[in-house]
Amino acid sequence: MNPDRTDEGGAPPEPLGAGSFDELAARLNTLRSRHGVSYRELHRRVVRGRRAVGNPDLPVFNTVYRCLRPGRRRVDADLVADIVRALTADEAVVARWRQVCQVIAGLTADSSWVTVSDELPADGTEFVGRHAELAEITGPADGERWSPVVIDGMAGVGKTSLAVRAAHRLADRDGVTVRLWADLRGYDADRAPADPLAVLDEFLRRLGVPGGEIHRLDPAGRQATYRRLLADRQPVVVLDNAADADQVRPLLPDRPGGVVLITSRRRLTGLAGARSVHLEALPWTESLDVLRRLVGAAEVAEDTEAAARITELVGHLPLALTVVAGRIRNRRDWTLRDHAARLAERRDSLRVEDELENAIGLSYADLPAEAALLLRLLAIHPGRDVDTRAAAALAGAGLRTAEELLGELVAGSLVQRRGHDRFGLHDVVRLYAAGLARDVDAASARQAALGRLFDYYRHTACRAMDLYAPHERDRRPEVSTSDVPAPDFADLAAATAWLDAERHNLVGITALAEEQGRGEDAAMMSPILNRYLYNALRFADAEIVHGIAIRAADPLVQASAHISLGAVYLRSNRYPESIDQLKQALKRYEAGGDRASWARALNNLGNAFDRLSDFAAAEDCYRQALLVHRATGNRTSEGRALGNLGNSAMRVGDWDKAAAYLDEALEIMLEVGDRVGECLTYGNLGTVREQQGHSAEALGHYRRALVTAREFGYRFPETEALLHIGVLLARLGEHDDALTQLNEALDLARQNSLGEFEVKALNGIGIALGGKGDAAGSITRHREALAVAEKLGDRYEQAQAHQGIERGAAVTGDTGTADEHGRMARALLTEIGLC
Repeated sequence: MNPDRTDEGGAPPEPLGAGSFDELAARLNTLRSRHGVSYRELHRRVVRGRRAVGNPDLPVFNTVYRCLRPGRRRVDADLVADIVRALTADEAVVARWRQVCQVIAGLTADSSWVTVSDELPADGTEFVGRHAELAEITGPADGERWSPVVIDGMAGVGKTSLAVRAAHRLADRDGVTVRLWADLRGYDADRAPADPLAVLDEFLRRLGVPGGEIHRLDPAGRQATYRRLLADRQPVVVLDNAADADQVRPLLPDRPGGVVLITSRRRLTGLAGARSVHLEALPWTESLDVLRRLVGAAEVAEDTEAAARITELVGHLPLALTVVAGRIRNRRDWTLRDHAARLAERRDSLRVEDELENAIGLSYADLPAEAALLLRLLAIHPGRDVDTRAAAALAGAGLRTAEELLGELVAGSLVQRRGHDRFGLHDVVRLYAAGLARDVDAASARQAALGRLFDYYRHTACRAMDLYAPHERDRRPEVSTSDVPAPDFADLAAATAWLDAERHNLVGITALAEEQGRGEDAAMMSPILNRYLYNALRFADAEIVHGIAIRAADPLVQASAHISLGAVYLRSNRYPESIDQLKQALKRYEAGGDRASWARALNNLGNAFDRLSDFAAAEDCYRQALLVHRATGNRTSEGRALGNLGNSAMRVGDWDKAAAYLDEALEIMLEVGDRVGECLTYGNLGTVREQQGHSAEALGHYRRALVTAREFGYRFPETEALLHIGVLLARLGEHDDALTQLNEALDLARQNSLGEFEVKALNGIGIALGGKGDAAGSITRHREALAVAEKLGDRYEQAQAHQGIERGAAVTGDTGTADEHGRMARALLTEIGLC
């Protein structure tokens, strides 16, 4: 009887309904059993099937085996499809399995976490050969060189090394200043392929586009901006490890000039004008050159036959040669013949046909136990690279020990050094080591290591945020210290640099902690990272982190996350969603009896109502919040509530009341060090003094706000201060100076997705142009303002825009248009109680 066959009756297992990769793997393994196919035979069928269609990505046995086992955070949908095809040969069934893979991936994907750089990776010294391919890629420039070059071939064949060498040669030769690189993660074992829109987002940031401007653009707008910025700049773009043509297409320029290099394990079709460079294993002469470069020409010359045998045993694959060379360097007491014999023995004893896995396995076997453990743990780290402190946390070791172990792994070519104190794994090494971690290390041991890593990241993030947002320290939870000490952040810039470098790891470890049952601990990262993610306009990351907290069991933790998410939606001009989140927070705080936090949520809700021109509702929220903040002694929130009440009084023209509120708010903000609130309040006080007829005093307030905002890099109050200065100068008849300030404010508003300031700047520019006698230009700007205000639902600014169009049309003699817009302005002002 075939031991692999299951003789249970009934229909074969279907993928539909599987809710996780573990459940899908179990059903897939049942399908294999029903067909009576052994794991080895299934592997052979998959390999034969891929060879038959010319797919060079031939999986090793363990890759196929692990696809049918539990414990995967991601499954390759193409491999699942090929397994099902090898079992059933029914394309309709294959399509169902692939679709379910994609559905599950959509629920758990981390595709928005991407690794990009505006610097090319270091050009490795081990690169040898590939002369013909290099010449084909870097030949003399012509008008068509912008068309993409796709370098394809199996894992470990040297695609990335060739792309990096070619990119450096082109960039150096042509004096290229724009260099972009991205890991598209097309074949990562545990992570979804990178979302091209997320890559595009990061590319735009590195091309100088602020996050707010990117957020304001739809996908087509982002792509158009990216292509416009690359035009005529001769860029070199490297898109490494692509899954398919659809993933790279949004990242391609559309004009001649520059070069795009794409690497992939498969031949990509459907890219217009793309040139293909297919890589096979190295010729034996170039394989020997690699060994000469890495272990020494003299040693190879002593026994060329043994050296040639080594190259043959590792399949002439560059990555395998690099790994084996690291082993040779670390075992100088062995001859080349000894190394060749050991490679042959391992291949025969393990019956491993894959030369790359054999080479990695042999070098891994030589590692001391502590170094081997660290390699396995690095492979299950949720990010793409780590520093020494994170490695120490994973290993449960001291910093000195972690440095030594990382050095040993780098020397053995199993870990790559990716910059100052940054270390990562080649995706093939990661796959191999992650498989070993699941096979060798108990689940409890792996979970403990990731727990130590989470504790380190959480503790260090708290220390960084103490410098980043010291005035909100009381809103962040007290967390336990980590066995690995946090870096000694010298200043705000150092703390911010750490947060920027570790952002992907922080989000990744938070999501992983929730997956592993530490949902309550993971939820603590929401208040810790809230201010950083908000100020940096990392709204996608904020939604992930706050979403985890909303799923926590503690209603007060949920409420805090609802406030944070409400603020994100408010900044994103998603007002109804913001109001819904803030009402959820209010309900939970009220049920939990947390009056102080309830008042903070109510204050934010007032801001949302204010944006919708519901001034009465906004003022009611602010008044109730102020009473609670005073009763609980929360001075920071008291100052903010007073400032909001002042702003509310300004909206209805009660300038004396506004002045009283704002003077009191400013006193508190100066006391507690709320510099953002200080900037905003100086600006509002300037408006009050201006309306009271004190123009010089008003201008002084506005300029203090501007200086303070620029000193601390606060874009929001900087934009508002420029706006105030411009509007006042226009009223004073200094129209040219006014337009300078207002256009700068408009640029900042658009760059940082500040829609409420964009509409005010447009209306202000319209007023200044009208004052200069440019009625047509004034009408154009007011019409732009009207369109933005209608999109935002800001009825007050809609009315201001209608009034501006009315004035311009009257000057040009278009009485019909003037009357129409005058009526619309009065109707809106009546609707919101201002007429």
